[in-house]
Amino acid sequence: MILILLLLGILLFIGGFLLLPTKRQRFVGGGLGFIVLVGAATLMIGNDNWHWGMHQETTTQTTNIASISPSKQVNLLIYQPIRQANKERVYVYRLANQSKRRHTAANVKTHNQLNYRDVSQAKLQTKTTRWHYNNALWRDLFSWTGHHQTLVKRQNTFILPHSWTTLSVRQAKWLSQTVAKQEATVKAKTTKAVTAAVIAAKEAQPNLTQQQLKQIQQKATRTAQQQAKQQAANGLARLLKQAQQQPAK
Repeated sequence: MILILLLLGILLFIGGFLLLPTKRQRFVGGGLGFIVLVGAATLMIGNDNWHWGMHQETTTQTTNIASISPSKQVNLLIYQPIRQANKERVYVYRLANQSKRRHTAANVKTHNQLNYRDVSQAKLQTKTTRWHYNNALWRDLFSWTGHHQTLVKRQNTFILPHSWTTLSVRQAKWLSQTVAKQEATVKAKTTKAVTAAVIAAKEAQPNLTQQQLKQIQQKATRTAQQQAKQQAANGLARLLKQAQQQPAK
């Protein structure tokens, strides 16, 4: 509607001064058009710059999130630094029971923060503040301008259990590569230990059957795997601390 008033003001202003027959009519018509034109332009400028006829509304949405780490032993939230690594970040996460990764918006109106609490479920709380029109009259007045529900700010708060760890993309990559190397080393040691156990059993009892050797091998494999699992669990906290000490970007 404001665009119609603006066009009407222009037509009255121009037509009033140029087309009306008498001086009085031209003054009245052109003056009326000038008032409508200035009024409509003032309302548009006020709405665009100072949000006349609007107020801020904040909505809050809370969703459960899950670790993006493939390992169940590590609860991980990853971020990508933007410009200043300690201030501006895009966080990568996924919703609970979903495999698709999501990320927070990368703009100056979006702010992220971490909040560690004594909770069992990680959550993402998003508070979104937008401009809304005060009533239907203001909304109809600016219905064709496109300035509807403009984003003011968005506050993302990751509510995380104390068991969660936050790493940058680069730090997470270092952790993944280090774990892969250690797993390869542990696998080689496990194979070597199992082979040594079977050889020792053969030397102690040369008459063992293939079935008995197979049982010895299976027992040695279980023992070696349990030891490797225990060692990995003990070293996981150390690796996470080392990962956090790596450059963020």
